[in-house]
Amino acid sequence: MNRFFSVTVILLAMSVGAYSQVGAPSYGQTVNGKYRQHTGFYLSMSAGPVFGKISTDVISPNPGLVEFSGGSGAKFDLKIGGAVKENLILHGTIISSTLNGPVVKVGNQAGKASDNLTVGETMIGGGLTYYIMPSNIFLSGSAGIGRFTLLDTKDDTVNGSTDNGFSMQLKAGKEWWIGKRWGLGIALTYGKTVVHHGPYDGVEEKSNSNRFGILFNATFN
Repeated sequence: MNRFFSVTVILLAMSVGAYSQVGAPSYGQTVNGKYRQHTGFYLSMSAGPVFGKISTDVISPNPGLVEFSGGSGAKFDLKIGGAVKENLILHGTIISSTLNGPVVKVGNQAGKASDNLTVGETMIGGGLTYYIMPSNIFLSGSAGIGRFTLLDTKDDTVNGSTDNGFSMQLKAGKEWWIGKRWGLGIALTYGKTVVHHGPYDGVEEKSNSNRFGILFNATFN
């Protein structure tokens, strides 16, 4: 079972479990004649495919550009926090995305890497999410510290990670209530991480990403 599929199954199971506990057939946008609002504790989990490039610009000693793209990309997004006012959420954010078996381009030469190779991108930070009610459309922005990693399950000589750098995510989507406090939805994301790595042993690099995602969203609030 791959990582994306297993995370999605877990999210679905949690949502279905919450739905069965409340025991009602459906939930609308109103409670006791009033539009529902987002207040209190907030937990949001997302998973889905991610697209786009991760590139490394070698500054010295031998300038050049290496790009990772294609392959199988998956993203997981976790936000935990609480409402500072109705429909405005302050949260911590943890994001992890992977690119398995990427197409590697060095200069004008390109080829597919082994499926054993994974390029990872992570971010730890915080942000704000605002819900436009009663449509339950949300806009979210997060920023923090990010890094890139290389992992080859059959050749540990290429394994390593960059220094930390600036990372950010923009996200927009819509949710539908399926329980008293649970919502399910979909979202689009854009993320970017920029890292200046080195110089170490004479090697200096700058890595960055431009990646888009389509995520399944499960929120408890």
